[in-house]
Amino acid sequence: MTIRTALELVDEINEIVEARHIKEHPLVDEIRAGRASRAAIAGFLRNFYQIGPRPSPQADCAIFAKCPEDPEIFHHLFEDVILEEGAGTESGTERHLNVFLEHAQAFGLTQDDLDNNPTIPECKAFVHWRYHLAYKGDWLGAIAGIAFIEGASARRNDIIIEGLVEHYGFERGAPDLLFWELHASEIEEGHGDIGAVVVSRYANDAHTQESVLDAVVTSIDLQWLAFDGIHRAFFEEDPAYERWR
Repeated sequence: MTIRTALELVDEINEIVEARHIKEHPLVDEIRAGRASRAAIAGFLRNFYQIGPRPSPQADCAIFAKCPEDPEIFHHLFEDVILEEGAGTESGTERHLNVFLEHAQAFGLTQDDLDNNPTIPECKAFVHWRYHLAYKGDWLGAIAGIAFIEGASARRNDIIIEGLVEHYGFERGAPDLLFWELHASEIEEGHGDIGAVVVSRYANDAHTQESVLDAVVTSIDLQWLAFDGIHRAFFEEDPAYERWR
């Protein structure tokens, strides 16, 4: 196996992310075009909550506990990600779960709906992967597997905002749109910085580099699988998903 330079490895990962960027998913396009019903978006939010907001920052804390003592990791992972997701320290807001709830309420959802409604299998698979990465001890793969796609998700969220404002009555700067605006901002893009930092510094042998690439590719595959399932269940209303609606 070839050992890549740090720059080659980071460039390869970024190319992989761009090749299957989640902003290109049909679900995102339907919200942007205003073709999605409010019920479909509510189904999306119930399941997106499980794969996005809910695992943070607990899974991130588990990863941080296994990391080497490195000031850059402390800054980028603990200060930029964990404290922001858990308390809104950088944005001056609050815990992102609370911010998400305000948006979900605009679609008629309650905290109980988010916490206790059944999650489709594709989203469960992604959730299990997130916790598997966090708790199995491979801190480098765990960071890389999420950080690169999280940093890229800001552009997806920009597209969602455009659709919500143009077609669903939301206003920029309003509290019920804050979740997406936070996650389309420089703060969200900055959450991806930790990926390049740790990969460049610690993925120095062929085996580790392949492991990191596998973590990134698997995360992308499972993110697409989750969005595919949500699209089938709530946008196409596939009868096979009746019990999850």
